[in-house]
Amino acid sequence: MRLRSIVNLQKRWLTLILVCLPFAACLHASFGQERKIDSMFLELDKKYRMPEQWSALPFELEDPYKRVKNGPPLVNVIYKANVEWLSRWIANPKTVVQNAKMPNLGLDFDEIKAVIVFLGSIAEKDVPQVAWDEFLLKKEDALSEDEYDKMEKVFNAGKGVWGRARCTICHPIKGVGGNVGVGPDLGEITTKINRNWLHAWLGNTKSHFPDTMMAQYRFTDQDVRWLVEFIMRDTQFIPEEKDEEEGTAQPKVETPVLTEKEFSGLRNDAALIEKGRSVVEKARCFVCHDIKGISELMPVIERKREGLSGFEKLLYEIRCLACHRIQEKGGTYAPNLTFAGSKIKMNWEGEFLQAPDIIRPLSQQMPKFNLTEDEAKAATEYIEKSLLTKEPLPDPFKDGPPTAEIIAAGEKLFYEKGCNTCHAENITKGGGVVGPNLATVGDRLQPAYILHHLKNPQQVNPQGVEPNFGLSDEELKQLVGFLVDHVKKKEGT
Repeated sequence: MRLRSIVNLQKRWLTLILVCLPFAACLHASFGQERKIDSMFLELDKKYRMPEQWSALPFELEDPYKRVKNGPPLVNVIYKANVEWLSRWIANPKTVVQNAKMPNLGLDFDEIKAVIVFLGSIAEKDVPQVAWDEFLLKKEDALSEDEYDKMEKVFNAGKGVWGRARCTICHPIKGVGGNVGVGPDLGEITTKINRNWLHAWLGNTKSHFPDTMMAQYRFTDQDVRWLVEFIMRDTQFIPEEKDEEEGTAQPKVETPVLTEKEFSGLRNDAALIEKGRSVVEKARCFVCHDIKGISELMPVIERKREGLSGFEKLLYEIRCLACHRIQEKGGTYAPNLTFAGSKIKMNWEGEFLQAPDIIRPLSQQMPKFNLTEDEAKAATEYIEKSLLTKEPLPDPFKDGPPTAEIIAAGEKLFYEKGCNTCHAENITKGGGVVGPNLATVGDRLQPAYILHHLKNPQQVNPQGVEPNFGLSDEELKQLVGFLVDHVKKKEGT
């Protein structure tokens, strides 16, 4: 009996030790040393934690730079690009478009031919044929004087549309321009496309490439026709003829090119279609392109955009975040909009969105997207309600406008600090063009934001070049008072 009691006691102690040991270890981990957290969880917390100064947004922002596939869908590429161009492009993209992102796949001509035939086999529908005036389809030297005059009017109207749309902000032309860096070089675009496809693309970019970075302009059909004519005829979109001096010309290595006539004869060749499919799969073209028939190798979860409305719809269609940034999503070419509601006066913003004025230097002008009044209203209402600093910014003139003495002192300070080196503040006095024009800054920016900006320009815009002058509170008030007085003067005043 005694032996059995001892054994039972030992069992109880053993059970107690097994139960308490993990608990004791846990206590030691909690109180005896600092608890370590896996770095992965810290990164996730940092990624999804809302910064204190940000406002909560009513919908999730779509970052156009985070596309699953950067290349366009290839389903109807055979109608977009002519066969000769496709041959040269697949052989070596960078010899065709200077800033091409597609790599050289090292395919031989037979493989290239098979790929083009395969691409022809997956085409769904032809490009709608547009009825063009007969004289627009003629070459320039075949036009009569009357036809030339008519064509020139259409051409010049298209040039105006091109300028207002600021196409060269995104697209370089023969290596020049394209500061945003999202569009292909258009220097030889006339060798690639036909006017019917270009008309369809400019009319509705998203129907051809839902994830395209290009904005959906609100062009009228007349605008599109004018723009097509300008692009198809202007010399900047046509390859330059290269002069070769006698005795110095190097022998050219001719690259085989598939012609339209050859393609027509091969288009239904089942063996060639299957070979092309195999080449496309092995080259992993589906990593960048959505390709009918083999997309299951790397499927894309399509975003549901049919129900978009208001500012969310505009963000997608206009691609505002290709240039602007909101809460660390989007581009950095244009001003950050995260706190635009605490910065901009909405009356000014509504007018600006419909008819952008020149306020920024050189090529940094916002395109005219032809927004309607309702679309501009939807944008300003969203900005005013959602894109705010968490705490309101202090307004030095909330109790009344600046006095004449404050304005005069601010003007003196403006020129003493050399602000006019970068900014123009008066049309007659002139000034620099590095920074925005300040002639009507009082109409555009809220006094509270101007004060916030001048206190520490780099904190507001880390990419900005404006110096921090370390101004005193009194100097800040004077300079803000001078700037808020810069408004569009009414006639007779």
